[in-house]
Amino acid sequence: MKHKLELHYSVQNGGDGSAYPKFMSSKELAEYDQEHMDEGWGEPCTGSITLESESPITIKEDIETPEGYLVNLICNDSNQVDKFIQKFFPDGKPQFKVQLREVRNQKKDYKYIYNDVFVNGHLVDKVFRVKEKSGQPFEDFLNSK
Repeated sequence: MKHKLELHYSVQNGGDGSAYPKFMSSKELAEYDQEHMDEGWGEPCTGSITLESESPITIKEDIETPEGYLVNLICNDSNQVDKFIQKFFPDGKPQFKVQLREVRNQKKDYKYIYNDVFVNGHLVDKVFRVKEKSGQPFEDFLNSK
């Protein structure tokens, strides 16, 4: 049995003259990303690659999903949040759950910590934040927007 996987991408500006693909879960999300970038390329820079294998295909890198994209919009206090929710979540915004990530060998007086953000039990983003604004306060912030 052939297994296929189509990965969509949106080309990002590396800031130093370089560019890189950001892999997305759908063509629609890649197109949205290109249309709403702070700095445009002059023409859309999206595309896809199709992978085919005799065995199941496992992705080891992070793929941007609408849920993760929404987390980033909320964190960056974007004015696109409402329009994005209408387009990608017409039945309503997802409910976010945040878990603090335990970091071995970290000092007890650390200032920042990783917040793993979940929707329906699936990890959708990893956000590094000031400890005081992490965990439950971050979850409340994401769900209140």
